[in-house]
Amino acid sequence: MKLTGGSLALAVLALGSSLGGVHALFPDEAGRIDWYRAQIGVAKKMQAHTHNDTAYIYSITQRNAVAALRADDGQIAWRQVLSEPVGTLLARDDRVLTLSSSSSDAHVHVWDAGSGALAWGFSQAAGGGARTATFVRDSDDVIAVLGDELVRVAPGSNTPAWSLALNGTAAYKRIVVHGKSVFAIGNVASTRQAKQQLHVVEVDTASGAVKTQYSTAEGVSLGGGSLVVLESREYGAYLVWRESDNIVWHIHRLGMTSPMWEIYHAKMVEVALMPPDMLTSTIAELDTDPGLNDATPRFTLTYTRDGTQKTVVVEMYRTGDKLEMRKIASFADSAAVAAGAQRTVAAVRTSADGVAWRVRGGAKHSGDAVYESSTYGGVTHAALVFVGSAPRIVVQTRGGLLAALAGDSREPVWTRDESLAHAADMALLALPPPASSAEHAAKETDPSVQPSAAIRFVLRWVATAQALVESVTSGFGIGSGGHGGEHAAAPTEGDHFGFRRLAVFGSTTGVVAAVGSQDGAHAWAHYLKTRVERVFITRGSQALSSAAPIVVAVGRTRNATVVTALDALTGKVVSRDTLPFAYTRVFELPASDPVSGQRLLGFAVAEPTPRLAVWPATVEAVRALGAANVPLYFELGDGAGSTAVQGFRAEIGDDVAEPWLAAQPAWTFDLPAGETLISTSRYEDGAFHTALQGRVLGDRSVLYKYINPHVGALATQRSAGGIGVYLIDRVSGRLLHAAEHAGAVVSAGHPFLATLSENRVIYQFWQPGAPAGYVTAVVELFESDQPDTRDERTEVSSLDLRLPSVVATAFVAPEAATALGTTRTGSSITTRDVLFALASGKLLALPDAMLDPRRPMHAPTKDEQAEGLVAYSAPLPLDPRRVLSHSHAVAGIAHVRSAPTHLESTSLVAAFGLDVFFTRTSPSGTFDQLSPSFSKANLVITSLALVAGCLLGAPMVRRKLTNRAWA
Repeated sequence: MKLTGGSLALAVLALGSSLGGVHALFPDEAGRIDWYRAQIGVAKKMQAHTHNDTAYIYSITQRNAVAALRADDGQIAWRQVLSEPVGTLLARDDRVLTLSSSSSDAHVHVWDAGSGALAWGFSQAAGGGARTATFVRDSDDVIAVLGDELVRVAPGSNTPAWSLALNGTAAYKRIVVHGKSVFAIGNVASTRQAKQQLHVVEVDTASGAVKTQYSTAEGVSLGGGSLVVLESREYGAYLVWRESDNIVWHIHRLGMTSPMWEIYHAKMVEVALMPPDMLTSTIAELDTDPGLNDATPRFTLTYTRDGTQKTVVVEMYRTGDKLEMRKIASFADSAAVAAGAQRTVAAVRTSADGVAWRVRGGAKHSGDAVYESSTYGGVTHAALVFVGSAPRIVVQTRGGLLAALAGDSREPVWTRDESLAHAADMALLALPPPASSAEHAAKETDPSVQPSAAIRFVLRWVATAQALVESVTSGFGIGSGGHGGEHAAAPTEGDHFGFRRLAVFGSTTGVVAAVGSQDGAHAWAHYLKTRVERVFITRGSQALSSAAPIVVAVGRTRNATVVTALDALTGKVVSRDTLPFAYTRVFELPASDPVSGQRLLGFAVAEPTPRLAVWPATVEAVRALGAANVPLYFELGDGAGSTAVQGFRAEIGDDVAEPWLAAQPAWTFDLPAGETLISTSRYEDGAFHTALQGRVLGDRSVLYKYINPHVGALATQRSAGGIGVYLIDRVSGRLLHAAEHAGAVVSAGHPFLATLSENRVIYQFWQPGAPAGYVTAVVELFESDQPDTRDERTEVSSLDLRLPSVVATAFVAPEAATALGTTRTGSSITTRDVLFALASGKLLALPDAMLDPRRPMHAPTKDEQAEGLVAYSAPLPLDPRRVLSHSHAVAGIAHVRSAPTHLESTSLVAAFGLDVFFTRTSPSGTFDQLSPSFSKANLVITSLALVAGCLLGAPMVRRKLTNRAWA
C-alpha cells in the first residue's frame, strides 16, 4: 500500500478537523465563564481620609453600603452593606462613624477605618429616625440626634451616658461640639404667625444639661443654600446666612445671644459681585470634615453673572477679635468643589467632551481628562485626596461612574462603573455567530454568497492551523488566564455554544450599559437622563446581515414614557421617543414592525381611558399587529394596594388611525373583603415551555401537565393577618387555585417572592411562631388527578379551559431569599434547577425533584422510586456543592435570570442587585459535552504518533510489497 501525498494531506486535515470540532469546558476556562463584580452603588457622600499612610475614599451610597476605596487603584478595601439607609458619614483618625435608621429604629455604627470591622455600635427606638451624629473631640464617644432625643453614647454601652428630649417642633439636623458645649441645630417650619427659622440648643458635653436655647436666622434653613455652619477649634462655631431679600451676610457665633449677629458684605470677598448677583447667590459648606481646617473653616459662594457661573472659595479667620473673610480660590462653571488637607481645594468642570480639574492652595495643579458625559452624565460631587504628595480628585457622576483624575494623563487613573449596582432589568443579546457558522448558514440559504472554492480551501487550512495551535496551547496550559475584568475587550462575535453574549443592563440611574457575559468586559454605556425600568432586545443578531441588533430601554417621567432604541453592539442611539402617557406595564407583542423589523412593544395605559399603546408609534405597526390576528389581553389594577384586578381585551378596528388600540373590559377579579394586593407574578419569557407534556409515573402511566402561559399569581395581605395566594387565568380572569397562610408575615424585611416555571408556581414567605422560618410553597398543576387523562381537544382557549388538578406542599428554606428563579434550556428537555438568591449572598441551585410536591410522606414504594421520588423532608438542604456562587458573597441580589445556550445541557445564569454574578450551569450534567478531564494534549500526541507511524511505516510497506512482487 502506498501512502500518497493526498492521503497524507487528508490525514492531517482529519487531525485538524477533529481538533477544531472539539468545543468543551476545561478548568482553564473557569475565570472566563464565572465572573463576579463587587460594587458599592452611587455615592451619596464621599470623604477623603488617610489612615496608616494609605489614602482612602470613604463613602455611603444609595444602595445602603458603607465602603472604603483605595485612592491609588479604586479597589474596595472594605465594604459593609446595611439593611437600612445611611445618612451620616464621618471619618476621623482610625474610626469611621455612620448613622442609619429604619422606620422605627436608629443605629450608630463605628467602624475600624482600615479593616471595616465593627468597633462598636448602639441602637435605640427612634420614631423620627436617625438625623445626625458626630464624634466628641478627643474622645471615642458619639453624640447623636436619634428621633427627638439628643444622646451621648460611649463605646460598648447599651444605654446612653445621657439623653435630652429636644423640642418636637424642630427637625435637628446638625450637631456641633465645641469645647464643653454641644450645639444641636434644627429647622423650625414656618407658620401663619412666623417665618421658618433655626432653633439652637446648647448642652453641657459632660452632663447633658441645657445651658441655653434660642431661635435665630429667620427665613433660612439648614441645607437650603443660604446658610452654612462653620466650625473652628480656635475661634468657635458660627452660622453664616443670607436672607432671601438681602445682599449681606449675617454671622452668628453659636451660644452668643448678645449681639445675636454681625453684618458682613460679600463684596469684601468678591469685588466683582454686584447686588443682583448676590440676591441669586448660594452658599454651601465645604469642610464637611471639620478636622481638615480647624482654625480656618471654608465655604463656597456661587453666583451667576453674564450667563457664567462662578464659584468662590471663602476662608474665615480672625485678626485679634475681629472676624475676617478672604477669597482663596475661584473657579468658573464648576460642577463640584472639594476640600482637601493643607488648605487645598479642587474644582471639577464637565462638558460634552471632557472633564477639567483644578487644585488651588499650596502648589497649583490642573489637568483635563477625556470623558463623554453622554456615557455616564455630569459630575455631581467630588473628593480631593493626596496619594503621596500628588493630588487626586475622585468624581461621582449622575449615571454612576466613579473616576479618579490626576497627573498629566488625559485618561482617568481608574474608573468604577457603579451603574450596574442600580440595574432594574437585563436582556441577553445573542451575538453574531462566528465565521464558520455564518458560512454554513449562507450555504443553506444563499449559495451565491459563497467565496470561490480556492478561497474556501485556504480558509479551511488557516482555520485548521489556528485550531491546532489553540488546542495545543490550551491543552498544555499555555497562555493567559484569569478574569477578563471591567477593562477587558468586549465580545463582538458569538461562539459555537452560545456562551458568549452581551448582557445589556438598564439602571435607575439612567444608564444603559453592556458587558460580556463570559468575563464582564465593558462594551459600552449610554446615559439617558431618565430612570430606566425595562430593556428589550427588539431585533437580534443575524448571520450575514448588515442590520444591527437593537436594544430598547424604557423609562418614564412623571407623565410621559421615554423609549430609546440603541445599537446593541455600539450603544449608539438609533431613536428616542417621548410618548404622552404613563404606562403601568410594558411587554412584547406577537408581531414585528414592517419598517424597522423590530419586535413591537405594548404599553398598558390606564389614564385617561384604558388602552394598549403600540411602539413604534406608527399606524403601520398597528396594522402589522392586526395582521398577526392574535387576541391581546392585559390587566390593570395589579399594583400594590389594589383591591381588584381588571382584565381588558385590545380591539383592532378596520380603520386604524392612531398608534394605539382601544380596550374593552373582559373580566374583573375582586379580592375578598379586607385584602389588598402586595405582589403579582407572571411567567418570564419562555419559562412555561416544556418538552415533556406529562410526568411518567412508576407504572408507566402519564400524569399530564397543565401548561397555560396565561397563569398569574396574586399575593394579598389580609387585614385579619396572614396572606392569600391566588392563581388566576389572565385571559379569562378565572380562579384556578387559592391558598391561605394565616400566620404569614410580609414586610420590607420579609418580602413575598414567587417564580413560575412550566406547570409549577413556587413562592416564599416568612412564617413566625415556633418554630419560625421561611416557608417555600410549591404548587403543581395537572390536567387531571387521574393518570392518562387529558384534554383531547386540538384547539384550546383560556376562555373555556378546564380547571386544573392541584398538588401542593411546603418546605422550610435554609435561610431568607431575596430573589427566586429557574434555569432554562433551549428545548426544555433538561430538568430545571430552582435558583435561590439567599440573603447571605449565596446563589443556591436545588434540583427540581427536591421541590416535588408529590414526594411521599412515607418510605417510597417501588413505583415511586422508579418515578424518582424521595421521601418528604421539610427542610431544604444548603448543600455547598449546589452553591453556584462558590466562595463569592454576592450582595443584594434582587434579580435572578436564566437563558438557554446552544447546548441543551447548559443554561446561562445571571444574578444582580448590588453585585453582579454570571455563571453557567448544567442541571442534568454535561451530557452533550466532553468531560473536563478530557485531555486534548493526549489527543494531539496520539494523533501525531499515528501520523508519524504512518510516515515511518510507509517505506517498509512499500519494500515488503516490492519484495513480494519479485518473489
